[in-house]
Amino acid sequence: MASAAWNVAMIDGRRYVPIADVAAFYRMARVVSSAEQFKLASVSRVIEGKAGTSEVRINGVKYVTCFPMRSRAGSVYVSAMDVTKIIEPIMRPGKIQGARPVRTVVIDAGHGGHDSGAVGALGREKAYALDVALRARSLLLKAGYQVKMTRVADVFIPLEERARFANRFPDAVFVSVHFNKSNRGGTGIETYALAPRGVPSMDEENLRYSDFKQNPGNVRDAENIALAAAVHSSMVRYLPVPDRGIKRARFSVIRNITVPGVLVEGGFVDNRLDARYIATADYRQRMAQAIVDGVKAYTRTVTGASPQPSAVVTVSEPLEDEKPAPTPSPTPKVGEKTSVDADAAKVKIAP
Repeated sequence: MASAAWNVAMIDGRRYVPIADVAAFYRMARVVSSAEQFKLASVSRVIEGKAGTSEVRINGVKYVTCFPMRSRAGSVYVSAMDVTKIIEPIMRPGKIQGARPVRTVVIDAGHGGHDSGAVGALGREKAYALDVALRARSLLLKAGYQVKMTRVADVFIPLEERARFANRFPDAVFVSVHFNKSNRGGTGIETYALAPRGVPSMDEENLRYSDFKQNPGNVRDAENIALAAAVHSSMVRYLPVPDRGIKRARFSVIRNITVPGVLVEGGFVDNRLDARYIATADYRQRMAQAIVDGVKAYTRTVTGASPQPSAVVTVSEPLEDEKPAPTPSPTPKVGEKTSVDADAAKVKIAP
């Protein structure tokens, strides 16, 4: 199906296409198709969603769309931006242009030093993040990847330095490990990829002038969402907490990197159930394994390659001890990730 065959409609001042066009292009059956909801299915993919929402599920995994789906003329319409920036890279990751083979993984343990991150009754985000990062490091080394870490101890590393460090390794992907906190009783895991240019950040409904700024990480939009899909899908399989979805944001560490990258949130340290899980070594090991399996899946589906084991595998600093970092007692200081600064998409997808 050539790009000219897409039936583009302007809704809310943006380009939208009917879900029937999506089904035809990807050769999917319309199992459910009405003015309010849809379910498309092929041999290996199921896509479902509902008009009036910003949530689509692909193979059961939740994605928060760039813009809400709309009902028009008896059909659900999805924004062209979501077709090009979410659906296409997920449906056909092997067609992503310019994707490089992955030999290195940069693991970023969030916060550190005086910045504790989120604080719960059972521990601090900075310690949990470092523990997961160290566990993932060991597993990645065994899988044949080279591993670079932004920190291997309880030290503070400025966000700008973390991004500059990651950019030194053009054959890398970047995974920033975090845990959440909410005053509204949040629970579950979520994964962030950089918001494309012209897309609101996080849960904001209205665009700001800064959302149209092209950031360094936007050159990897397709790889970013493919990596997010691989890692988050793996976390959903491994971790016994709700799926909050794959979302878009402009956190500094993913905004300023020039390699594919994601930021993962492994649960809420102030939610009673999440916190009990997070405080266990088993949960953190599962999270580390999920990250590794996600990186391997991304490497396999996007680049069609596997890491080649090396006789010499380096990290950013040598560790005297492979044991996970201990969880210190809580402090009242809570760090926060800052979102600053996103092209009205055109439906131009090569068949």
